[in-house]
Amino acid sequence: MNIGLIGCGAMGRVYVARLMRMKGVRVTAVCHPERAKAALLAELPQARIYESYSEMITCPDIDIICVTLPTYLHMEYVQMALEAGKHVICEKPLTLTEEDCCKLIETSRAKGVKLCVAHVVRFFPEYKDARLRLRLGEVGALKSVRTTRASLMPAENSWFLDKRKSGGVVFDLMIHDIDYVLWLLGDQITHIRAEIKAHEGVEQALAWLYYADGTKVSLEAVWGASDFHAGFEITGEQGVLSLGGVKEDIESDIKVVHENSSDRGVIIPEVSECKDPYYFQLLSFIQAIKMNGPLPITAEEACSAVRIANRIVGCIES
Repeated sequence: MNIGLIGCGAMGRVYVARLMRMKGVRVTAVCHPERAKAALLAELPQARIYESYSEMITCPDIDIICVTLPTYLHMEYVQMALEAGKHVICEKPLTLTEEDCCKLIETSRAKGVKLCVAHVVRFFPEYKDARLRLRLGEVGALKSVRTTRASLMPAENSWFLDKRKSGGVVFDLMIHDIDYVLWLLGDQITHIRAEIKAHEGVEQALAWLYYADGTKVSLEAVWGASDFHAGFEITGEQGVLSLGGVKEDIESDIKVVHENSSDRGVIIPEVSECKDPYYFQLLSFIQAIKMNGPLPITAEEACSAVRIANRIVGCIES
């Protein structure tokens, strides 16, 4: 299958590196308005370089479009790709509004193409295993879930710092754990509380989700940590499933790649190649497209995560 990639930043590089390892898959085109940035990726898979998104998207020999653009550009270019009859793999979040998500879902159905959304946390072995163990009843009836996720403060002048473009720390970091919690528990949430704390170069978002069955969920997302760390604590009547949660516990398990050498910017967690969640996520999407089978993550699920993220942002703003 031939793949065209639009967006040549950190996630674009992650995608190309993984796609190059797959049999039967070729990255045949990359696109960025600044040709030099596209050329950095095109050298690896010997792909054609485009400076026009629309020109690349309509190229007849491309089967799949991977969208790794900034969040605020997802709606326009995912829609364009779907209307061109291309399958689409889009970085999370799908869009910033539930309304736009629904429009994209409608277009994918109308055109008979698949819309995949990359909520990669589901493919991290520890998160996947905890869900399986919970479903097997290892900790008994669920009582509570706690998650935490922290990274560097985005670089100065970055689009991430414009909440109209990125959705802020809730859509950048917390949405990973929102999706995970929805994957664990569904969306039968009766009410939500949330707040945000900002001080000395740190922005901390906190949210509490209350489920109809009495389960309580607490979510924490932080911009401004000294490095990347993430974890969870799933508590049942008969035990606890946990990962990290505090820096010291997780520091030795996760290697991080800094996109710049300062204390601001993007950090991408990496794991060993044999357990690489980025690879297995893309592979599962491509296999579903090849076999016309079910997607491991549906656009409808991604839309639910966007809906809950917006409810959290609404609580913070009110």
